[in-house]
Amino acid sequence: MDIDLSPKMPKKSYGGAGGSYHAWCPNELPMLRQGNIGAGKLLLEKGGLALPRYSDSAKVAYVLQGNGVAGIVLPEKEEKVLAIKTGDTIALPFGVITWWFNKDDTELQVLFLGDTKTAHKPGSFTDFFLTGSNGIFTGFSMEFVCRAWDVDESTAKSLVGSQTGNGIIKVDSGVRMPEPNKDHRSGMALNCLEAPLDVDIKGGGRVVVLNTKNLPLVGEVGLGADLVRLDGNAMCSPGFSCDSALQVTYIVRGSGRAQVVGVDGKRVLETTVKAGMLFIVPRFFVVSKISDNEGLEWFSIISTPNPIFTHMAGRTSAWKALSPEVLQASFNVSADVEKTFRSKRMNICYGSGELILAVGVLVRNALVGDGEMGALKSLEEDYHIIDANFLQFCASRGIFSVEDFLVHDVSMLMASADKLSNSDRLKQGINQLVLITETYHQPWMNGLMLLEDREQNKHYISTGSESFDVLLQGGLREGHVTELVGPSSSGKTQVCFQVASNVALKKGNVVFFDSGNSFSPTRIKQMVTHISGSEENKVNGSVEEAMRHIECHAVFDIYTLLDLLHQLKLNLKSQPQKKSTDLIIIDSISSLIAPILGGSNAQGHALMVSLGYLLKDLSHQHNIAVLVTNHMVSGEGGTLKPALGESWRNIPHVQLQLSQHHTTTNIYGVYILRHPYMVAPVFYLSTILRLYIK
Repeated sequence: MDIDLSPKMPKKSYGGAGGSYHAWCPNELPMLRQGNIGAGKLLLEKGGLALPRYSDSAKVAYVLQGNGVAGIVLPEKEEKVLAIKTGDTIALPFGVITWWFNKDDTELQVLFLGDTKTAHKPGSFTDFFLTGSNGIFTGFSMEFVCRAWDVDESTAKSLVGSQTGNGIIKVDSGVRMPEPNKDHRSGMALNCLEAPLDVDIKGGGRVVVLNTKNLPLVGEVGLGADLVRLDGNAMCSPGFSCDSALQVTYIVRGSGRAQVVGVDGKRVLETTVKAGMLFIVPRFFVVSKISDNEGLEWFSIISTPNPIFTHMAGRTSAWKALSPEVLQASFNVSADVEKTFRSKRMNICYGSGELILAVGVLVRNALVGDGEMGALKSLEEDYHIIDANFLQFCASRGIFSVEDFLVHDVSMLMASADKLSNSDRLKQGINQLVLITETYHQPWMNGLMLLEDREQNKHYISTGSESFDVLLQGGLREGHVTELVGPSSSGKTQVCFQVASNVALKKGNVVFFDSGNSFSPTRIKQMVTHISGSEENKVNGSVEEAMRHIECHAVFDIYTLLDLLHQLKLNLKSQPQKKSTDLIIIDSISSLIAPILGGSNAQGHALMVSLGYLLKDLSHQHNIAVLVTNHMVSGEGGTLKPALGESWRNIPHVQLQLSQHHTTTNIYGVYILRHPYMVAPVFYLSTILRLYIK
């Protein structure tokens, strides 16, 4: 790739007594234009006000320095007035109007990074000011201003001509500005310096990741971000984005060295980076950074809201997964050399300047781990045998979590412990971990116990359709995951609405995960009205009561869904005697899983299987019926088949295919593709349903 990747400083675009705005130019940093990324920095002096404006690009704002106030107006929403400070990150979707004000002596500095694929100029932000000498008022004639805002001509002239500042002004000390509302920060801003750490390695560094989990608005922006702080002489291991995301990095503090390697093993960048610089790593290129003595801190955006990385060194290294024989042949080295390399890739050295901070995959594991089997360090407080010495022993063998322990050979660990002076205590720690992992297994149940569990605990939930219930031998079964597949417009969502309406009307609790903005309270009301009868007072009361029993979550990626399901699992565990959920609906599950699949994406398939088993565990342990929808794709010979492939096929207990009758719009056919209590699957038209669909 013959393109200049050298880090650059911004240039001043405009400003005055109140401050200035600086931007990185695509002509000087060509990767901005090629990657459709914009970058700018706002500097406000005391009393400086960045006038209200909106932009042609979605952005992420990061407060580099100082304290101030930000006004944010989302489309068709009220103004949010936020107190902002160093470390705050704010997601700014399309159509957002913002203003920024500094009332303190310290200069307020705000970094803006964003996606310019829909911008007027690729690689540049274009701001449209509501006020000021270049505001939208100035472009309209007096007639239009008067009529649009219903003011007389003198008022219109005052509005248009009184403000002579361009973009940034200085407010007189006697002018009062809006006071921040502490409640307005919720869901709008995240302070990366105070947020829980996604990675925290002693002597190495710390990482906070901004994504749809901790700041849902980034889903609308379409960008992810992270703040990485390396200690002195620490290293961020070589890695690349395995989901084709660009990395745009701004150096916040400190200095260090960076190298980027591209196609054909060519080093395309070797440079010193320091505070104030911006550089971009192209898709799939491998980047690594080493901090100087004082450390290195950077803020990055990644052109996807939930990025996935592969690292080439450290405990999450891709080398670690490759077999010794392949490495020996690939490097063309002796077995002894490969063995030495293997011993290094299995360990992390904690000496100063030698620690490898594996950001990418380690962060992703922290985000989507199952929430129970986490870091070994978390067990230290409850199990005295798992102390600092034991943790160091495990860390030297690449074991940092219970999951790491599970994939290691226990006998080999015992043999390693035998060679050390404190072997007895280390062996006790290993045995303790074995006991801990065993507690995560479900107890063995004989046939009689399984039969009793089915008869006493696993009941049926009516779908609201008599013929559908007859077909399913009672309805949706608690403890089962039922999948409803069908082509587009086959009625899958309508079935979900009908089942939810029927369960809620009977005071059952429904959790509805909507991945396509398809949830319709109006449609639910129609169905509840139809089921409950025609008496007006009765209907109104039934609708109101039913709607209270349906909890809807909008989810647009698998990570958000996993997070919400884990929260639900924890809530259910905290109230074992109270059944707070009867039905879980995910419409549609395929739209969440499909984007992370493709090719040999092992992480995507692993996430899919993890989601499947989490749903099965929730349904079985808490006697919940789970209903998910899935679309269809073309198979061999053009025959339609359920999407998501073989890895998903064995997840649902019951699989039904829905199709609309070719002549009647409110008649639907159901094919039973899979059912545990039927002698054989029914692959032909089994029944016709009459749904409450108009």
